[in-house]
Amino acid sequence: MQVSSVTQDKSVSQSTENKSSSTTAIKGLSQDDFLKLLLTQLQSQDPLKPLDNQEFAAQLATFNSLDQLININKKLDGFQDQQTRLSQLEATALIGKEVSAKGSSVSFTEGKAAALHYSLDASASRVVVNITDGAGNLVRALEVGSQSSGKQTVTWNGTDSTGTQVPTGTYTFSVSAIDANGNKVGATPFVQGVVTGMNMTGAEPQLEIGDVDVEVPVSEVISVHAAKE
Repeated sequence: MQVSSVTQDKSVSQSTENKSSSTTAIKGLSQDDFLKLLLTQLQSQDPLKPLDNQEFAAQLATFNSLDQLININKKLDGFQDQQTRLSQLEATALIGKEVSAKGSSVSFTEGKAAALHYSLDASASRVVVNITDGAGNLVRALEVGSQSSGKQTVTWNGTDSTGTQVPTGTYTFSVSAIDANGNKVGATPFVQGVVTGMNMTGAEPQLEIGDVDVEVPVSEVISVHAAKE
């Protein structure tokens, strides 16, 4: 009965140590940790039921594979960080270039007209550009009339629907268009200007477009051109 009690205690101890070793392995084990773990397991095993050689070899192989996977993950994380940094540095080549990027923001400064850029999927018989403020309130609805498909630009003088000058700030615009049969025509707003700087504090570089005083992600860039003199 005493031997049985010892066996049970050893089994409980071995089970507890196995769980502890699994948790530690997840956090990362070195080769020295593996050896210490295996030695502890051998010292704590039931002397009446020694660990089978094949089982021991299988556990050793498992521990070794886990260590290799952990090392691979660390190297991949480091490689990903390097690639991200490299992409950010490569994006600095856009500084000084004129870009078009997806976006519906427009920065208005009193005394200076703002250009609103968008693209029509097809020719439209009626186009309306709706401008809203930061609170989402409609400031102005510009009746443009008919336009052909492709890129278009409308100038806004900064007045609201009553003719009152709006304050300097950032506004948002959207485009509604229909064809001669009254069918909706797709319209995509975009921002356009010269890149004056770059914000690299986030996961993706943000281009600072000085002409419109907004930041846009590099992934939203539609086209790049040499800046006009």
